[in-house]
Amino acid sequence: MPSQGPLIPRRRLGAELRRLREAAGLHLEHAAAHLECSTSKISRLETGQGIPKARDVRDLLALYGLDDQRTQDRLLRLAGDGRRQAWWQDLNDALTSNLDQYISLESEASLQRSFGLSFVFAQVQTEEYARALFHGMFPHEPAAILEQRVELRMKRQQQFRARTDYPRIDMLLDESALYRTVGSRDIMRGQLDALLRVNDTPGLRLRVHPFSAVPDLGAQCTFVVFTFDTDFDRHTVNLELPGGDRWLEMEADVERYTLFFQALAEKSLGEEDTARLITEARSRYE
Repeated sequence: MPSQGPLIPRRRLGAELRRLREAAGLHLEHAAAHLECSTSKISRLETGQGIPKARDVRDLLALYGLDDQRTQDRLLRLAGDGRRQAWWQDLNDALTSNLDQYISLESEASLQRSFGLSFVFAQVQTEEYARALFHGMFPHEPAAILEQRVELRMKRQQQFRARTDYPRIDMLLDESALYRTVGSRDIMRGQLDALLRVNDTPGLRLRVHPFSAVPDLGAQCTFVVFTFDTDFDRHTVNLELPGGDRWLEMEADVERYTLFFQALAEKSLGEEDTARLITEARSRYE
């Protein structure tokens, strides 16, 4: 897939450009006429879908009457960040458009609330578990592409540990994932050992949603709620579905899945009981 640069800087720039245009009392048609382009190009810039050019951004800021140099410099930096190649785009062959968007959000979110049904979360998979999982899910894919998928997953974990802004990932894992054998018994023992260390990792919290929990409306698919600290970023929900991921950004949808997560969290085990259950599951792979 083509390299499009990080999503979040483009969204932040677009939100500011829209705010400035509306504050100036101008419509999309005015901005398009000024740049001698289509209104769809301006719309794509404002929604973060277009690739920003510094010249276009300067022209729009002049049209909107922005004369604050510090703000101009900040927006132009966002334009530059939105054009640069992201670290994960070195592995383009392993990327899909959904995964590109997912990693963009994952790389900038201040909080992720994740509920997982079938498999261990990508952020805490061992390399051996990830490799066995990909070989099982994509049996006809070339080995080189599968290895790129594994490399990308491991780099995502490294990037999270390298962040200095203290992001948090709160994970609720359905108990079934502990007993679904991926690869071999050795691989599962290693993976469950890794899960036992998750709650000692800064920023990560793992709890198990047990079989004993009563049915819950939110426990029908794997989902993630991405939350951001800034006013310019849109909170987003990712639904993992067999036919392809679905993205929700409407405020009502984000609120609904946040409530789903909270209800599931109330029915999940505490950290000590989670460790006991993982230890019990591990003994079955001896």
